This record gives sequence, structure tokens and C-alpha cells, in this order.
Amino acid sequence: MNKKRATLTIRVFAAMLFAFSFIFFSQVTAAEKSGDLQVKGQVKAVTNKAKTVSVNVKGKGLMLFKFNDGTKFINFTKTKEIKYPTAVVVKYKTEGPDNVAISIKKALISLPKGVTEIKTDEVVALVEKGPKAGNYLLVDARPARVASAGHIPTAVSIPVNVLKKKGEKLLPADKYTILVFYCGGPT
Repeated sequence: MNKKRATLTIRVFAAMLFAFSFIFFSQVTAAEKSGDLQVKGQVKAVTNKAKTVSVNVKGKGLMLFKFNDGTKFINFTKTKEIKYPTAVVVKYKTEGPDNVAISIKKALISLPKGVTEIKTDEVVALVEKGPKAGNYLLVDARPARVASAGHIPTAVSIPVNVLKKKGEKLLPADKYTILVFYCGGPT
């Protein structure tokens, strides 16, 4: 009798262990499937009517994300601010066939070590003083055709491609001159 009872107890325990492992592993699989994912890419299009944003992701191609009232927008408040070719980081989850954005963040560039960001009001103050009194060089690093359409007063147009070729030959010899660069991209 004790042998039969022990065998029955082992069978019941084994069945419970099997059921528990099945439930546990199915929950892990479900958590992996519903886990948050993240990609970085360049905005191709935004449609507010359909509430979607198309992002070109390197290695994955064009990805479509739905956004809703629960989507968090970081570094901007309106979807109109993320036009082509804005770089973005999208955290999302998959719901059936859809990629639903949890957050969309403008991908801001990182400044190199030793370089600091200057605020608009500081640039205005320098421009009002003039390059000599303010001891600065204001460089418009946009392509020449864009810079020719208009620029900040006292700015000198030195497109990035020219700066890469001629480098320090175009910059002041005085190492204490404040160098201010601006372009059309995010900072």
C-alpha cells in the first residue's frame, strides 16, 4: 500500500511539475514577444490622420509605427516637428501585425569632448558686439547653396565638406577666438 501511495505521489508531483513548467515557459515566451523593442532611424513620413510614422532603419529598411494618445514624444511636442529627415529613436511593441510606438524621441547628436553648446541669446549677444569685440568666428556649416539663401549676420559660410578639406587653414590663428558653428541639423 505504501509503495502504491508513493508511486501515486510521485506521478502527481511529476504532473504538477510538468504543468508548472509549461505555464512558466509560456509566460516567458509571451513576455519576450510583448517586450519593448527599440530602433533608430530617419523619418521618411508622418501622417497625423492615420497616426503613423515611417522610419528608414539601417539594416531593416522602412518600418511603419502607429502612435496614439499613450505614445510619449521626447524632445518635441507635435508630430509636425519630426519631418524628413529627422533622426529618431522609436521604442515600440508589437501588437499583432502592428508596431505601436511607446515613445518617439528626436535623436540629438553628441558633442565631442571639449565642445560646448552655445545658447541662442549668447549668439545674439556676440553678433551685437561684432566679431572683433566679441572675439569670435561664426561659421555657417550648411551647404553653400543653402547658406547663400540667407544666414546669421556676421556668419562666414564654410560648408562641412570644405572644412574637412581645408580645415584649420580657414580658421583663425588665435587659439582664444571663440568658434561658433551652426548648421540645419539637430544639436
